[in-house]
Amino acid sequence: MTLPDVTIEIDGAPVECDVLQAVIRHGRDDPSSHPEADAATLEIIGAMPAGAVIGAPLTVYALEPITATPIPRFAGRISDVRIGFEDVDLPSGTLIAVGELADMGRRVIGAAPYPAEADGTRVNRAIVAAGVSTDPIRSDPGYLGVLARDVDAQPALNIARDAATDGGGFVWQATDGAVLYADAFHRRAPAVSFALEACDLPVSLAWQQGLEGMANDVRVRYGSATPQPEVSASDPASIAEFGTHGASLSTRIAGVSDAQERANLIVVRQSTPAWTLSSLAFALESPGVDVALTVDLLRAEVHDLINVTGMPAGSPMASAMVFVEGWTETIVAGGWTLELAVSDYCRTAPAPQWDDVAPGWTWDGLDPGLTWDAISCLPPFVSGAPGRWVDVPASLRWDQVPPATTWDTWVIPTA
Repeated sequence: MTLPDVTIEIDGAPVECDVLQAVIRHGRDDPSSHPEADAATLEIIGAMPAGAVIGAPLTVYALEPITATPIPRFAGRISDVRIGFEDVDLPSGTLIAVGELADMGRRVIGAAPYPAEADGTRVNRAIVAAGVSTDPIRSDPGYLGVLARDVDAQPALNIARDAATDGGGFVWQATDGAVLYADAFHRRAPAVSFALEACDLPVSLAWQQGLEGMANDVRVRYGSATPQPEVSASDPASIAEFGTHGASLSTRIAGVSDAQERANLIVVRQSTPAWTLSSLAFALESPGVDVALTVDLLRAEVHDLINVTGMPAGSPMASAMVFVEGWTETIVAGGWTLELAVSDYCRTAPAPQWDDVAPGWTWDGLDPGLTWDAISCLPPFVSGAPGRWVDVPASLRWDQVPPATTWDTWVIPTA
């Protein structure tokens, strides 16, 4: 198929030069790390474009193949400029730009102490204090209470990541450049963004499973006392099968119930080894990648849920639900490769709540040996969803729903 057009702008003006290659890194590589700032590296042949100076805004857009609607791929500021020469008459160069998450790491805040508050409130307070782009509608409020703290003139990113670690969430950057917070419940009851079927899957995909990141015997310290008190959580069945994998976390969580919730969350997510799907790389110029799949891939974002079906023979499972964690894309003349980093649904989804259960389940229709405490993960409903509000993505806000929608006419948004 014909590749989408690409628009590169510096300080709002289209770049007038030949870009040999653009490499964009977005999000994170694995579900246990905090994302680094997005980065874009442009290899240029010819004179450096006007306005290409340190600190200038740089944006990259893909134009949707059918409608030519701009789809953000990167937004940040130029951090490095290199000028060289192919020969005496032909200059070349490299532009590197990073997202505003990097600015948070350089901006010191802390004129006044922060009060006791929810983890998301703390994170968003630090984001605003850093003066970076954000969007309150897409940034979560958090759900665990953290202690008051004296900021002590620290970088805003340190303050935000401390609170994110305490709350089980992470600070991230959207493709449009906004710095946001995803709390531990952000991925509750998501809708499936799109499906990858057998004919869509690259032969390069690989499955991997190991003990890295496992935790089935957890202790979480909390409160302001010295030494801090601690709570614990464990999974006896996991310990019996895999041995003890201990983990401890010192936090600024204020209360015992929130600390217990945090310990339980770690065990729910990490008490069993998870299969990792890697090398999910798509060459958009390939005949096997049609327009519809190209649009789905370009419109994907961190947290989007993909239903992967039609696995090759020998795969550990026939289908999988995976969250997008990030990607690396490489754009050259005549080629565009997008390699997704994804995680298993149960590795990052919160423990299910009662109203996440399908209404068709009956008390006498379940496995007699199954208890509520033993249900650590419930995959989302792919079809036949009952239309309750809990079936919509956590990022959807009331003021994003069309004004004409009423309670009686509400239906679940489809990808």
